[in-house]
Amino acid sequence: MNTQIMTETSIKIPASVKPEGKATFVMLGTGFDEIEAIAPVDVMRRAGMEVYTVSMTENRLVRGATGNNIVADMTVADLNPSQIDWLVFPGADKSEAAVNLDKELQNIVTAHWENGGKIAAICAAPALVLGPLGIISETPATGYPFLKDEFEKNGGTYSNDNVVVTDRLITSKGPGTTLEFALAVVRIAKGEETEKALREGMVIM
Repeated sequence: MNTQIMTETSIKIPASVKPEGKATFVMLGTGFDEIEAIAPVDVMRRAGMEVYTVSMTENRLVRGATGNNIVADMTVADLNPSQIDWLVFPGADKSEAAVNLDKELQNIVTAHWENGGKIAAICAAPALVLGPLGIISETPATGYPFLKDEFEKNGGTYSNDNVVVTDRLITSKGPGTTLEFALAVVRIAKGEETEKALREGMVIM
């Protein structure tokens, strides 16, 4: 049986979308965990947040961990650091590009954090994306339990809580905690009343 590989030339890619002001950017690298990426996008958009997906590759078509191909709103080349409100990182297997940032993107993340920016990261991302940049060494955090050693190697203090929230950093354990992770971002970004209304509408007790 012939299997056609989807590429940007075999499917119609809609025009790139760019924000006009501050926004939340969900970063998608090859091998990203689809639940941890797409569910927060859905939840945050339901809450009225301006959210964009960003391909960490030169192509907007990004392949997830279980083979789903997602068309990102833009590529990282289109990302304007001055427009970043939140950076959101889903997890991935430690060998995947989604959690192994190149130097240019590392510099963007570091500058965003050092300038008082907000970051949310889940599963492997706290240990493998934020850890090498020294971000988790400055604040309580959590992440994928099986990467606890990597977490602590980078100076982090691992928490057993499913979601850890500080003023500028939200971290969470993995796919099963994704909705609580996303709702925590909503609570900080839009307030407790918006979170409460969203929980009621989504039947999350």
